[in-house]
Amino acid sequence: MTRFRVPAALVVSVVVGLAGSLSPARASAQQTIDWPAYAREAQTVLSSYLQVNTTNPPGNEMLGARFLKTILDREGIETQLLDTTEIGPNRANLYARLRGNGSKKAIALVHHIDVVPVTPASWSVDPFSGVVKDGYIWGRGAIDMKGNGVAQLMAMIALKRSGVKLNRDIVFIANADEELGSTGAIIFVNRHPDLLKDVEYLITEGADNVLDSTGKVVYFGVGVSEKRTFWQHLTVNGVPSHGSRPTRLNPVPRLVAALYRISQYETPLHVTPAVDKFFRDIARTYQQPQRGWLSNVRIALENPQARDWILSDVTWNAVLRNTISMTGLTGSSKTNVIPAVASAEIDVRLLPDQDTTEFLKTLRAVVNDTAVHFTHLANTKAPLESPIDTDLFRAIERAAHDREPSAFVTTPMETAATDRPTYRKMGITTYGFSPFKIPRAELQRGMHGNDERLSVENVGYGVRFMYDILRYAQ
Repeated sequence: MTRFRVPAALVVSVVVGLAGSLSPARASAQQTIDWPAYAREAQTVLSSYLQVNTTNPPGNEMLGARFLKTILDREGIETQLLDTTEIGPNRANLYARLRGNGSKKAIALVHHIDVVPVTPASWSVDPFSGVVKDGYIWGRGAIDMKGNGVAQLMAMIALKRSGVKLNRDIVFIANADEELGSTGAIIFVNRHPDLLKDVEYLITEGADNVLDSTGKVVYFGVGVSEKRTFWQHLTVNGVPSHGSRPTRLNPVPRLVAALYRISQYETPLHVTPAVDKFFRDIARTYQQPQRGWLSNVRIALENPQARDWILSDVTWNAVLRNTISMTGLTGSSKTNVIPAVASAEIDVRLLPDQDTTEFLKTLRAVVNDTAVHFTHLANTKAPLESPIDTDLFRAIERAAHDREPSAFVTTPMETAATDRPTYRKMGITTYGFSPFKIPRAELQRGMHGNDERLSVENVGYGVRFMYDILRYAQ
């Protein structure tokens, strides 16, 4: 198993870099923070973390967990590697806790260690080099989501070194397998509820910050809600035979007919409270009549002109209704063979307050064919809608205002999936939040794409942003 070890030179270089940056004892005694030094330190840590290949599959998150543990151990922060058997070979969750006085409940910082696969030939750099070039740190996971993890890690370390009074413990969790099945978070929550019983708030991925053309932040997003995956596998059974003799027992036409009915079905529009707030918040950035429409989106959706404009945005359309995307179709493997089975897969995403049983009844009614069988794929996570009248939300607003006084904080809904619902079912208020200023085009191109990168400037910005949020939430 030596091929799975984090290179000793890499660990040594990071630890030496940390030791040469700020002595914990010295920083604590001074009660001051040298933010440029922390930025350089964080950049070194992120560059090294990106060199740890945790592509999922297979994951190999143990490599990343050991890398993080080395840093946390040096800082004297209690750390455990957990679930090493349950998740699978060479996989692990990491749990660490910085103790406060316990007068208030804890805040958890969560990121995932695994990253999606890459096609190296499509990259302009080695995707696991962590190279610093053109003002960016390059590598798979820079945005999704090792960069966030490093900002969280270094903010927690800065709190410890600076001697800030902590009324809340700071919990640091690094999960395996978010990109495929979320088994890391699911196993962690199921096996270690005792480690979470005093956690009131949790921050992880799940929202973006929007910039204007000059790079100025228009608004900071805090994800409080998330759509639920309700993937379905459709099958129709038939009788295999030769393609030269058409038969009514061919399952393909029957499946195609069912898929056509689904494709023509328009799911009802439904405005959830968080989405309503989001549209009201962003209305100020538009001219009339769009400003008026977004200020009361429920009424606007009754206006054909306003409705067409609002739904023309694919993201807005997705947060205003349950959605169905046809993504997979399988019939015969040969042109001249009528198959025994035809199947399809559809990506169903439900709004947080929707009932899965009722929606499946609706789908079956739309198809109106008992020969079409539905099978639920994967796990449907718990509904996610967190409140915003909280100390942590106010801390985010305050820290955001410190950085961008003209920007506002709003609550976009996440249309994709994160680990937040897994933790939310424990009664924890969970927020999706990114401490970075990343242009939308850069985010779209890099996350799960080629040449993923995070600017050097953003790394230091993110560490200080997270530090202030945690400090204000005390």
